[in-house]
Amino acid sequence: MARRRKPEARKKVRIDLQQPGFLIPEPDAPWIECTIIEISDEGVSLEVGALAVPQIFGLAFTASGEVLRVCWLTWRNGERVGARFVSAQELRQGFEPGHSAHEHSAA
Repeated sequence: MARRRKPEARKKVRIDLQQPGFLIPEPDAPWIECTIIEISDEGVSLEVGALAVPQIFGLAFTASGEVLRVCWLTWRNGERVGARFVSAQELRQGFEPGHSAHEHSAA
């Protein structure tokens, strides 16, 4: 039997957002609408359907792009993906993560 993590057992506070966002696969590519499911200080979970999501991508929280974050794909489970935010300092220093994204199974 699969064990489910109790919400209070999470280390970071997450906010249930359930709002539209826009995935930016590369700088000059068209923005692709997605749903921002949850957000925390460190990252985000998105519903993207069958969309192929690149390892590093931009995320716009508004259609006008006033709020943007660079994200690193960390997991995928069906139509949902999780990513951690990449800081401006990490980008300036030539961001290279210690591990690659991986699939994880649903609990």
